[in-house]
Parts: sequence; C-alpha cells; structure tokens
Amino acid sequence: MEKKFKILQVIGSLHIGGAENIAMNFSRYIDRSRFQCDYLVFTEDIGEYEKEAISLGSKVIHLDPPNKGYVNYYKNLKKILIDGKYDVVHSHTLLNNGLTLKVAYDSNIKKRISHSHSTNIMGKKNFLYKVYAYLMKKLIVKYSTSLIACGTEAGSYLYGEKLFKEKGILVNNGINIKDYVFNKEKRKIMRQKIGIENALVVGHVGRLTAVKNHDFLLDVFFHIHKLNRESILLLVGDGELRATIENKSKELGLEENVIVTGMRTDVPDLLQALDIIVFPSHFEGLPVTLIEAQASGVHSLVSDRVTSKVKATNLITFLPLEEKAEVWAGKLFDCLNNERRDRSQEMIAKGFDVYSTIIQLENIYEE
Repeated sequence: MEKKFKILQVIGSLHIGGAENIAMNFSRYIDRSRFQCDYLVFTEDIGEYEKEAISLGSKVIHLDPPNKGYVNYYKNLKKILIDGKYDVVHSHTLLNNGLTLKVAYDSNIKKRISHSHSTNIMGKKNFLYKVYAYLMKKLIVKYSTSLIACGTEAGSYLYGEKLFKEKGILVNNGINIKDYVFNKEKRKIMRQKIGIENALVVGHVGRLTAVKNHDFLLDVFFHIHKLNRESILLLVGDGELRATIENKSKELGLEENVIVTGMRTDVPDLLQALDIIVFPSHFEGLPVTLIEAQASGVHSLVSDRVTSKVKATNLITFLPLEEKAEVWAGKLFDCLNNERRDRSQEMIAKGFDVYSTIIQLENIYEE
C-alpha cells in the first residue's frame, strides 16, 4: 500500500482570510488518498473554516502562540509532532516559522517548509522586534528544507533577495477559477439580495486591519460619492478596526452608503455584484482577493505597494499611495468602462489555477 504523507499546516487561525484560504485549499484539492493535512492554529476560538477542515478529514489542533511562552510552545509543539508522526511541517506564520521549523528539526521531521505570504509586518519595529526578526530569519534559513513564497517580494522579505533567487520556490496563490467566472444572472440575484440593484458598487474584500488602509479607502469613497450619489461602498470582511471604520463612515455622512458585511464564505458570488474594487494596502504578499477579482472580470484600483506580479490581466490599475484621495476617485471613473467576460484562460495561463499549484505542492511534499 502506498505511503500516506502526514502534513501539519501551521497557520495563525482558520478564520476567513487570504493565507488561510490558500492553506485550506491544500485540504480541498490535494489527493487525500496520498496526503493527510492537519492544521495547527494559535487561537482558542473556532475559525469559520474549521468545520470544513474537519469534514475533509483534517484534524485541527489549538495551541497557544509562541509569544505566550516560547519554552512551552517548543515543548507542546514537539509533543504534537512526535505523537502525530508527521512527515512534513508546512509553516505559514512568517517570522514565527523560524521557531516552528527548529522544533520540527529537533523532532526529526524530514520535510520542513517555510511559506511567506507577506512583504512586511504592520506596527512599530522597536529594537526587540528587530532582534527577534533577525534571529527568526536565521532559524528559517538554517532549518527549512524548502523556502516557498507567493511572490518574489514576499520571498525576498523573509529569506533575503539573493537566497530566494538561488533556492526559493514560487508557489502562486491558486484559486478554483471556475467558481469565479462572471455570470450575469448571479450578479442580478446578489445585487437584489443586498439591495443595491441600481448603485455603483465599489468593493473591498479583506480583513478590517491597519495594513488594508481602510481609512484612506473611506476618503477615496467620500470623493466618489460626491461625483455619484448612487454609489455604495461594500466592505467584505471583519476585524479589529470595524468600529473605527463605522465611526468614520458616520463622520463623513456616509453611514447609509457604507455596508460592512462581516466575514463571508460566499466571496465568489459577492464579487459578481461589484463594479470595481479599490485596494489601497500599505503592503501585501500577493493578495488572493485581486486574483479572485480578475477571475470574476472586475477591475481593481490598487496601491503601488502591492506587487506587480498580481497583474494577470488588464484588470489591474496601479496608483501611488501618495496620490490624494480625489485623484484615486477620479481614476476610478476612468476604469469603469469594462465589459465583464470570462477570464479563465488568461488566469490559467498565468499559473493561478489551484489544480496546478496543488500538483506543485504535492511534488514538494514527496521529494
């Protein structure tokens, strides 16, 4: 009987998010007769994806994050790895990958994968942070057997440009493209459900966190709304800044025109309802949202801090983040004359199909 590889995916949570969705795709599309994917998460609460993961045969293990106690994390993770008899550890937690893969090495795990999904970390970078980042990057380089990233910038950030160029592996954030193909009837139904049939719908999909720059997005929408009173801003997601965003919407007199949906599992359908996406992030790895948006045929106005590698079609327009909000608003109207159509072949040709990325990962796991 063929050996079944046991893989532990180490991810911050199984809440809805870009990296989490990519990690979940491993369970959704991998050959489950040959691979068993389990998940280690750093949250006590149950993420939206957890039930699905279990239904696919995955085990979900909850553990305190390293910053709650590094010695305890080391001991507990080592026990989990040895008791679980894992063949592969695939870590998605950026700098924390270093400690995780050191534990995996000490537990005799032969395949130890570091996966970078971002080009930076938001927040103050004091001296202690810099020391921690330096040490973790050293551990990642020393104890990883594979250095993976979703884009060259994400790889350079975590591993260094030279090393990633020499030894890194680029694994695209693949999606199931057929789920996103534009459908006029579905668009009509979704717009009716939300109550936005005749509106100009500006969208954003992502966590309500500082890196996504919703503060600037609201400023942009303020100017959009001055130019088109029938406009709506649809924010798909949730996060710690939700109250701040809702308060600012009220201050700008836009509370009736800004809809915050909270976490949603029907993003492919919601994308059908949008007319355009505005994505002014401070930084990203290679955002899954923009891959999904292109697959659904919707144009996106994107910060120049996002990697150019995300541009698989002509549906991405980059703008400097330094430009004023009214400039972004004016540019948005230039991008609206886009006829929605099937973009599947373009997306597949650029390597964003989940089936090709899963085959790539299966080969890495089996090496």
